[in-house]
Amino acid sequence: MMSYFVRMKDINPNFFYAVKLDEECKFESAVWVDARCRASYEYYGDVVSVDSTYRTNRHGLPFVLFIGVNNHGKSTLLGCALLGNEEIPSYEWVFSQWVKCMRTVPQRIITDQYRSIFGAIRNTLPDTCHRWCIWHITKKLPSKLGGYRRYRDLYDDLNDIVWNSQTEESFEDNWSKFIDEYKLHNNTWLSAMRSTQRSESMHAFYGGFLHSRTSLVQFVHEYDNVLGVKEQWELEDYAADSRGVIPCAMSSPMEKQFQQEYTTSMFRDVQTEFVKKADCRVSVVDKQCPLVCMKVEEEKLVNGTILCVLYDVHFYHSTQEVRCECNLFESSGVLCCHYLKVFHLYKVYKVPTCYVLPRWSKKIKRKHTYVKSSHDVSRSNESHVAFRRLCAHFYNVAQEFIGDDDETALLHAALEETRAKLAAHRAKKRSERVSKTHTSIGSQSSNVVGVDDIQGPSKVTTKGRPKSKRLGAALEKSFKNSAWRKHKNSSPVVCPHAPQDVNHGAVVDRNVPEQAGGFMSLLSSFNKS
Repeated sequence: MMSYFVRMKDINPNFFYAVKLDEECKFESAVWVDARCRASYEYYGDVVSVDSTYRTNRHGLPFVLFIGVNNHGKSTLLGCALLGNEEIPSYEWVFSQWVKCMRTVPQRIITDQYRSIFGAIRNTLPDTCHRWCIWHITKKLPSKLGGYRRYRDLYDDLNDIVWNSQTEESFEDNWSKFIDEYKLHNNTWLSAMRSTQRSESMHAFYGGFLHSRTSLVQFVHEYDNVLGVKEQWELEDYAADSRGVIPCAMSSPMEKQFQQEYTTSMFRDVQTEFVKKADCRVSVVDKQCPLVCMKVEEEKLVNGTILCVLYDVHFYHSTQEVRCECNLFESSGVLCCHYLKVFHLYKVYKVPTCYVLPRWSKKIKRKHTYVKSSHDVSRSNESHVAFRRLCAHFYNVAQEFIGDDDETALLHAALEETRAKLAAHRAKKRSERVSKTHTSIGSQSSNVVGVDDIQGPSKVTTKGRPKSKRLGAALEKSFKNSAWRKHKNSSPVVCPHAPQDVNHGAVVDRNVPEQAGGFMSLLSSFNKS
């Protein structure tokens, strides 16, 4: 694993890693962030989801993902970590190292309901707004409330309160009635929840061949594969934007405005609201210049039944600002159909710039799109080409001398001799590189150890996780299919960095300092396209 970190650092100096060892020189925790992920954080670090629901290796080390949402409205990786245990100090170390890498703290962070995470965020990120993820909460409902006799009714009512409460006050009132109706005062999991613990849902999906028997060496290689796949998906999204636009659904200049500004994925979300605008009716309740208070009635089809839902909308005529109690724009950054209906009523043909968010823009050229993910050089395209050429050469030599036993034996001996020379050459190069690293790290700590001295981590007993897979990872199946297709269509590759070669003189500290360059130095790593 350390060999992987060192190689990635060689490929791109802006690759970040920090490793923590215990008193017995056993691997305890690690944080690493790819250069592209670091550059992405500048644009997508406003809201970060921390997902710690994976068990991915034979040592039982919890795998932590830092995830943001990119300008296509899709999950993007902002770093990851392996934890030695699930106690508060472990999470504190991970968060502190990740913040050192990113140089700034996130404005908001969304997590599962783990007390250790809550305590670590309170201690290390006191100014960050922390919320629990509603998706994780609802996934726990069967295990927490499944034993209640009226579970189905309880489940439906709870979902109705969470998703259809239009104001904080209505949520609080409905929540209290819900607790009373089902006599849940003694249920500690539910009764203590308050509306301040709500947050917009962020589904942090991560795919791969990661299971309870995966070694750390296998783990980093599979991580490398996933990193490449995710980068390819992002590039395909950008390519789709550059090829053209999807047609407008309405003859609205406002829709045309979003079509020209937003990425294709986000424009589809906006377009849905333009279509729903036809199901809305507006009635003016109070007009006190410049403020106009309105009721917008929206027809919704729910389970075959048409429901009419009223929303309070405030429109400031002078500034063309709108406030709607559905809060779709505030939570998702997408104008709701109620906004659009009011704009249409008052003949607003151009959306105010405050409602056209640069975050979803396809016109802004973001720095991270120029940064190549630090894929393992042993798996790069250039290495594949070199591998195929060597295979062709070996094949031709073998074909020429395979007919005679003595010549075959000489060929085997020559190959073994060449492999020994290459291994010695590699060890010498790594020794020279480590010597330089030793100079820079040794000045910070006198307790420096070599990679050969690092022992495997102790087995971790996790808190209630399944033994072989992530909770609710819907993308795992699709990614396995994708990886299988990739494997089927590719030639077999021999990795030159086999497990027995990973311990070649890399130097780590008992608390290995982060290997990070300044953010502006990312500019030097941009590849011209």
